[in-house]
Amino acid sequence: MWDSIRGEGATRATSRTDRPVHAVSSCKQKDGDAPPLADDNAAAALRRIFARRDPTQAGSIHLMGLESLRDRLGGRWEPVADRVHLLTSRLLDQYLAPQDTWFRHGAEAYVVVFAKLGPEQARLICAKVVEELQVLLLGEADTASITVRTAVHEIGSDVMLVPASLKEMLDDAAASLAKADMIGNAAFDRNVGDRPGMVEKPGPLEVRYRPVWDVQRQVVSVFIARTCRTRPGRSPLWAYDCLEDPEDPQQILAMDLHLIRDAVETALELYENRFRFFLSVPVHFESLAVLGRRREMVATLQAIPAHMRAFMTYHLYGVPPGVPTGRLAEMVGTLRPYGRTTMVVVDPFSNDLPTLVAAGARVASVLLPPGLSAERARAELLRFGAVAAKNRLSTSVEGVDSLAMERLCEDAGINFLSGDLIGDWVEVPEHAARRSLADFRR
Repeated sequence: MWDSIRGEGATRATSRTDRPVHAVSSCKQKDGDAPPLADDNAAAALRRIFARRDPTQAGSIHLMGLESLRDRLGGRWEPVADRVHLLTSRLLDQYLAPQDTWFRHGAEAYVVVFAKLGPEQARLICAKVVEELQVLLLGEADTASITVRTAVHEIGSDVMLVPASLKEMLDDAAASLAKADMIGNAAFDRNVGDRPGMVEKPGPLEVRYRPVWDVQRQVVSVFIARTCRTRPGRSPLWAYDCLEDPEDPQQILAMDLHLIRDAVETALELYENRFRFFLSVPVHFESLAVLGRRREMVATLQAIPAHMRAFMTYHLYGVPPGVPTGRLAEMVGTLRPYGRTTMVVVDPFSNDLPTLVAAGARVASVLLPPGLSAERARAELLRFGAVAAKNRLSTSVEGVDSLAMERLCEDAGINFLSGDLIGDWVEVPEHAARRSLADFRR
């Protein structure tokens, strides 16, 4: 079905239609009725799509208009229209799946066809594209002005469209989540019965700090920041495990931003009290992967005072194996103006260490799983240290909890160590201090 749509010239990014567009009715849905699409050309195009569409398959069709952006730009619309359409095409290509398609309709509208997504999810994607355009061009977004129209069915010669504003979609989503949360909590309470200790939720999101030992300089000068949630009777949740959905990019970004703001605020207070240390904060690959999230991250990093940036380092988490050098260089380059260095968390068997160097990263970091013995880790860490040394890449190992593991890291030539042996998680970082291996062996 979707190939046949593309066959009519409705290809992504390359096909454009210069037909004039008439205004689509903006009246709200009343008593279940939806306004028809007034433009005969667009209606005909949508009817052809409906004719080829298998009703047993999922998918949806939407009209994404840029009227809200045009109205807010006013007289500036004409000079920047070409740039707007270029940005729109890039955002659509970024957000749509390979099997989806879109085509330009007139001066300020796009028809977007989703092969698998239902109306609710697809509407949000279209609205998100318009929202990002508003932020890029105006510095802020007016969610109430952003409307996406969903093609529902054909009646006579009209294709019926149901309008929905982004503000309404977000309000509905928030209400649905709240309702689902209430239902889930009630069901959990019923299942647990009379065990009150088991129904307690994890505590609020907190930021903790752990010291890092610089092996060569024999000093503890770096403190890693990490989020955590305490759980009654159980071990705390750490980092992205604190999230309801650890794979949700928006939740990941929100956590990264929360941690950076909290940690920088703490570091500034300590700096004013003459404490000196390097602060290492996590930034997830997903927080930089798309333009919208990257822009939010940069806005937060730009708020870090200039005198603090010399004390900032970044842990880049979640980098997928085999990431192209250019893609990783984008991430490292985004962080570079706002800190001293960037370290990338990798698997010890990773073959991507040359990519890290080419992308401008300075340190490769390995996270050891809890309880891993030095014997079991020996082959991995020795290989990791040797490959890193060959590529002139500094190394860091987190999770060093015994003298045996410390000795293995020494044999592997690791430059920075952290873990229970070096120091526990604390609420506030400490002043940089000299620390020799003998101090850890006491």
